[in-house]
Parts: sequence; C-alpha cells; structure tokens
Amino acid sequence: MERATRVFRPAALIALSSALAGVLIVAIAAAPPGLGSTGTHASAGTGAAKAKKPKVIHNACKKSAIDVPACGVLWGLYAPEVPGAGHEVQDYAAYEKLAGRRFDIIKNYVGWMPGHTFPNAQEVSLAGNGQRILDFSWTAADFSTRAKISYQSIANGTWDKSVILPEAQRLKKFPHKVFIDFNHEFDSKAQAGKGTPAQYVAAYRHIHTVMQNAGVHNVIWAWVTTSDVGHAAELAASYPGSAYVDWVGYDPYNFAQCRGQPWHTPYQTFQPFYHWLQTQPGMRSKPIMFGEYASAPGAQVTAWYAGVASALKRLPQVKAVMEWSDKYTSTCDFNLVNSPAASAGFAKSSVASYVTGIPN
Repeated sequence: MERATRVFRPAALIALSSALAGVLIVAIAAAPPGLGSTGTHASAGTGAAKAKKPKVIHNACKKSAIDVPACGVLWGLYAPEVPGAGHEVQDYAAYEKLAGRRFDIIKNYVGWMPGHTFPNAQEVSLAGNGQRILDFSWTAADFSTRAKISYQSIANGTWDKSVILPEAQRLKKFPHKVFIDFNHEFDSKAQAGKGTPAQYVAAYRHIHTVMQNAGVHNVIWAWVTTSDVGHAAELAASYPGSAYVDWVGYDPYNFAQCRGQPWHTPYQTFQPFYHWLQTQPGMRSKPIMFGEYASAPGAQVTAWYAGVASALKRLPQVKAVMEWSDKYTSTCDFNLVNSPAASAGFAKSSVASYVTGIPN
C-alpha cells in the first residue's frame, strides 16, 4: 500500500519496558481457551470433575523446510498500536480472541537503524516456542529520522558492520525460523528514490549473502510487492532470482470507495496478480504470501471477509496471508477491531476447514 505513514512506522515495540512486556504476556495468557502462547489453558472445574481441554485452532499441517504448509494456509495479521499506550503495543491476544484461533504468523515492520535488531523481547514472547512464526518487513529507511537508505550503499557493504552483521548475530541466537522480506512494496511511490531495480536486486542479494556467510540459516527469504500488474516490467527487473527468494508475495486490497474504485470480491481482488506470477518462469513455482490484505468497509464487508477462505481455495499456491488491520485514512478504516461487521466475516474464514487444514 502506498503510504509513507506505514513505510516509516517505527519498529514496533522497540523500547518497551519490561512492565509493558508483562502486560502483553499476561493478556495472551488470559486469552480464551486455545489462544495462549503455549497452546494450552487451565481446565475448568476442580478435583475429578475437570473439563477436557479443547484443541487449539491453528494450522497444524506439516511444514516444509521453508515453512510451506502441506495443507491450508498460514493465517496471520499485522496489528496496530493500542490507542493511548504511548508505544506500539501490539495486542494480538485481542485479535486472536476475535478470530477464535491462534495465529500462525505475525507481521511487523522494522527499519534500517544501527543498534536496533530484531526480534526484540516482546516479539520473542509472541513467537512462544515456535507456535507463531515472525515475519519482518525490513525497510531500507531509518524510522527515527525518516531518511531513506540507498540500495547502492547496502550493496557496496556500507552497512555490513553497523546493521547487517549485528542482525545476523541476533538471528543466530533466535531458536526459530523467521521470514524476512527486504523493502516491502519496493515498487510503491512511498519507496521511490532508493535506487534502480538493478540496485535493489544487488542490495537484496548482498544482504542474503552476508547473512549466509555469517552462518544464519533460520531466515526464510520473501520478495513482496504491491499487487499492481501495471508495474510488470519493473517487477520482473527487480526479482533477485530463485536462488535468493524462497517465497514471492504481494499485497492485494479491495480499496473500493477508499479510492473511488468498484467493489471487488476476494477472488477478484486476489486473482490478477496471482495470474501474473504464474506467467513468470522464476516465480511460478514459488509459494505465495499476501504480505498484507484487507477490504474497505461497506455493506458487503462481512461477506467479503467470510469469502476469503473460499477464494484462497481457488488459488492453491497462496500458502500464507496476513491481514493488515489498521487505518488507511481517517475516513477509511481497515482495523478489524473497529468493525464488528468485518470481524464477523474474518472470524468465519479464520476457522474455515481449508485455512486450518482441520476437517469440519
């Protein structure tokens, strides 16, 4: 989505105090049955009359080495800051309660800043013992100053010692896999001014190579663009290549009245760029993720979200989807918490058999 406010979002939860971390951990632990970070909850009753623990709803299908589920999809989202908290405290417990399940994958946006590595302590808590996969959109921009980082400077090794290698050391200590997509929506207007497609490719490959040479083996590499097929030539020129990319992705939105466009069903929203990927020799065999997706509000929004699962069933290479639950503009709100109608539809798709891989 082309909006500087999202691109320059400070890395969520960077400077939270341990007290705030405790708030979120407690919130997740206190979520309804099946929503705790350990996948268990205290059984009801006492003595011999204890209730049977219900199953945690999530995608339990076997995953490949790059976390492609053998059935269903990895279901996730990006959550906004909690109003009034003073920090971007991501209250995923509330969203899991809303969805009626545990998320498989959690998204966050991180900047290009010396001294700031990820995952931070709060994100480690969200990951638990590997129950939630962390997905990081690593943006070539300093979120604290809004300065854009040139692709050429990254490819030249300027940032190896101050940013890339410290991040490599952080990831080596993290016991689970993470997704990284470099410079999310690189083809958007908000990301312009950092370099050419060839320079983007050089920067992506350089980061990948430095990480590998440093002994980092727990990163799953994603390449995520907008869903604008009008950028086809630029996109093809910006693809780092199959040897560097594990997953390909895009961000399909039903903008409708938010941009004065016609209303599109989930399948109409998702299918055009999916088709384009299927025509690209270096991309068509890759698993696909929606790095972001959402629908504008409206009378049909419940049906739209309820129809996401059936639309995905028609697009079998889509193996991970992340709802972008935040405001687009002051008059166009994609935040699920603010829309009972959207939330009702989202909850239906969240537990659909195709999504979870669990037969009805």
